Amino acid sequence: MRVIFSILFLLMSVVLGDAATRKVLQIDISSNPSNNDTLVINGATRTWKTSVTNPATEIGIGASAAASKTKLFLQIAANPYTGPLILQSVDSDSIKLTTQVDGALTYSQTGSWATFTLTSLTVTSAYNVRMPITVEPSATRTVIANDLVSAISLATGTFGVNDLAFGNYASLTGIQTVQNKSLQAGNINSLTIRNGSTNNDTTIETSAYQGIHFNNYNNTARKFTIRPNNNGYPSIFNTTSSATANTNVTASDSDLSSNSAALLNVASADNRYLRINGGGTITANVTISGDFTSTGAATFSNITGSTINGSTIATAASIGGTIGALTGGTITSSTITTPTLTGAVTMTTGGHLVTKRYDDTTVTQGNASLDPYNAGFIKLNGITGDVYLVGISGGTDGRILRVYNPNESYNVDVYHESSLESVAAQRIRTNTENNKSGSGGTQMMTFIYDAGASRWILMSFES
Repeated sequence: MRVIFSILFLLMSVVLGDAATRKVLQIDISSNPSNNDTLVINGATRTWKTSVTNPATEIGIGASAAASKTKLFLQIAANPYTGPLILQSVDSDSIKLTTQVDGALTYSQTGSWATFTLTSLTVTSAYNVRMPITVEPSATRTVIANDLVSAISLATGTFGVNDLAFGNYASLTGIQTVQNKSLQAGNINSLTIRNGSTNNDTTIETSAYQGIHFNNYNNTARKFTIRPNNNGYPSIFNTTSSATANTNVTASDSDLSSNSAALLNVASADNRYLRINGGGTITANVTISGDFTSTGAATFSNITGSTINGSTIATAASIGGTIGALTGGTITSSTITTPTLTGAVTMTTGGHLVTKRYDDTTVTQGNASLDPYNAGFIKLNGITGDVYLVGISGGTDGRILRVYNPNESYNVDVYHESSLESVAAQRIRTNTENNKSGSGGTQMMTFIYDAGASRWILMSFES
């Protein structure tokens, strides 16, 4: 906004008189000046010099006509002609000098280093806009202020939405979005509120039984009305009759005659929805975001995707999800993550223990460390040469790991306490305290981790 007003203050003026003229002199440097060539403007002489001793009246000769033009421009800029004359750079070898309104401009040269073109511009006499505007006489001040307003009205651009100068104003007409405004007092009439909200202590008043209408968008077919019913309960009514925004919902309307006619109020909520003092049945899905407390017996026919904490579950047929405590129950087809079993685990007839298989393709050949992830059975499917197993990650006390090499062409050797494994707690101990080497064919190895020794122990090695 400052830029807009700056331009207006520089360019805007008040028309006061007849037409006047400005003289414009273009100087085209056609060749490089010689030492002691001169330029005379309005009687003031500037001399070209190969060596400048007086910068106010002497101009340094450049290496070319273009370079001399630049030196001439800079010399005049540093030592302006009286008037003052307005200095402009036109192109690589030309400058312009322009007078003030009705100003004089004479010129001459010695040598033939330049050509001169003098033209006249017709201008309108005007006053410049000066700030602060209070320096102007009262009558002139008013004219300037009015003309500034008129000039702004011709602009095709708009002020920014965050411009501070207009922070306290809203448009009187037209469509406008007003944000973060507070109405401290007054009335809002015939207003449609969309995606709006009200804060605490908001009062909405309606005359008689008019109520607050909710219509279909851009449709006068009223669907719902909020208003007190005949007994004073704040209520929501279904009103499908055609209505304008100011049509009353009268007490005589048949649909509004009693508490039971309302879609929702205190009484109807008690009598129609999950009755407070009577039995009720929920037939649809219910989501409870907070705590739920049942003071009496609660029976659930189906619990899905829930967490049960601190509860006793009796005679459960099947349970899925997270179980905090289970006594005398059966867990079927479930995934149990990181459990701790404090007693004996008994497998009945047909029971068996299954560990997860992981197909490893990262171990290929040479010195290698194995990452078993969460598996108990590792199948080495990526072997392309003999492998020297120096370490295994993921050791926890008592963890059993079985490793299978299905490739008959290449052996997997297990290295004892190999320094090739940089992490000591991932190293392997063999029962012979020597490296174990394969003898051709497939291989099966079994390891157990000893947290006391911080080592994997090779339990068996079959080749």
